[in-house]
Amino acid sequence: MSEIPDNLIGLRGKATTGPRWARFRELNNAAALLVGEGRVTEATAMFEEAYLLTQVEDLDAAGFDCRARVLGNLATVAENRGDTAESLRLAEAALLACDSAEREAGDRYGTVAVRASAHIQRAQTFQLLGRLDDALADLDTALMLTAEADPGGDDRWLAFMLHNTRSVLLIGLERLEDAEAAARRALELATTHDPRLAGHPYVNLGLIAQAHNDHHAAMSYLRLAEQIHSASGDSALAALAVANQGRVASRQGDFATAGRLLANAERAFLDGEQPLHAAEIRYSRAHIAFQGGDSGLAGSLLPQAIETLRTAGHVTMLAEALSLHGDMLAAEADFKAAERAYLEARALYEATGARYHLARLDMRRSFAVSTQCELSKNPFKQQRLLHKALDLSLPSALATDAIRHQYTPGRAREQWAATVAIPAMAHALHLVTALRDGALISELLEHMSGTVSLNAPNYTVGAAESSATELPELVLPSSELDELSYAASAFVTGISEDFPAARFALPPRLRVNPNRPSALEPWIAETERRYGFAIRSDQVVDAW
Repeated sequence: MSEIPDNLIGLRGKATTGPRWARFRELNNAAALLVGEGRVTEATAMFEEAYLLTQVEDLDAAGFDCRARVLGNLATVAENRGDTAESLRLAEAALLACDSAEREAGDRYGTVAVRASAHIQRAQTFQLLGRLDDALADLDTALMLTAEADPGGDDRWLAFMLHNTRSVLLIGLERLEDAEAAARRALELATTHDPRLAGHPYVNLGLIAQAHNDHHAAMSYLRLAEQIHSASGDSALAALAVANQGRVASRQGDFATAGRLLANAERAFLDGEQPLHAAEIRYSRAHIAFQGGDSGLAGSLLPQAIETLRTAGHVTMLAEALSLHGDMLAAEADFKAAERAYLEARALYEATGARYHLARLDMRRSFAVSTQCELSKNPFKQQRLLHKALDLSLPSALATDAIRHQYTPGRAREQWAATVAIPAMAHALHLVTALRDGALISELLEHMSGTVSLNAPNYTVGAAESSATELPELVLPSSELDELSYAASAFVTGISEDFPAARFALPPRLRVNPNRPSALEPWIAETERRYGFAIRSDQVVDAW
């Protein structure tokens, strides 16, 4: 549409809506620019003024198109301030306005793109609420709406939004290789259509690298995202990249830098009137303060974060905050209250199907029980607590180890094994040893030996992280859907670039001693029941 400023990122439309709606276009476009500058109160007032212009009895098709556009913008503003219920209501109203516009004028004004955009925006809200099936359904609808469209400016923008949102959703579903493929497709679209958009997929690639414990790569991507968003004048998105840099710094053990970056980001979001993002960052500040030994600061930050996240229904971040609350209570030896916090977090993870986070939380619960055991002076209570800790730890470790089989062979799989799976199994082995269960120890060691780790060399990825031209390359997902026999793992190396490796089939169960029942098999069965996925195939082979 004409009159749209060149520096405004978003849908452009097709035919002009005419002079009757010139004032609407002026208000809606100016408000959108203010949102990017963090001036949300002024922007909201303009959006509402623009919306009132569409509240007339003789509303034509162009007016319904305008109404849909401004309602979509108001839905985004509502989500950012934490009012998710209002955001969903506004998104539904936007879709109804699209119905009216298309019924009278078809796609003359580009209303189909507005409809697709509303579905993508609503999918983001559904994801925040943990309604992942609804989010996927909205993305499928948006994909269907854009699949047959002729290539053009709005269609490229929508394709970018679709792949970028899908990447975020797949990260939440722990499908990291698929998430990386979507992020790289979004990056390709951004660089060819509008480089200002590239900051979004760079953030996603940073989060994926962080999930693989590749902190150098994560920081490189996030610094690029900050530079791009800052250059395009979007202070809120730049602050989000800074916040994620702070989280990476904390995982590297640099708590001072992490605290400084996160405090700066929180201020930016508070100044930009986005309390939900500010609450997310406040939780991260509390986490870092607790890790750094400042329990007082952590205790002062966390309650307000939990209250805001709970009110907004932001289930994934609320679960993280409740888990941290459990850790803090366990550190104070209030183990009953800690378990209540953990179980509330666990229910949220279970509702969203976050299997790795379930296993991770159960490991935290095991650590808390282990601490309680160490503090106890009663030998009988110590034995009971050791068994309870093992009941939490061993299924968690087995599930965490089995997640490696979801990766294609290569760097990401080996990073998972070395930095996530092995430390989890070490705690379980420590508990089994304390209980002096020799049969379980021997079978567990055989089980671990039967899970091949390629033990590739230590990669120094992203050494030139200050250079915007030397990007770290992460493992791309294989397009192959076939599964190799597990025996074939001997012929694939973790650093081979010339073998098109597919995912391996699950390894078999091991029979360590044919003369007695397996000590590990009941634990494998419980793990598969507890977390809802197979960790070994049904095949049973004798151990060597």
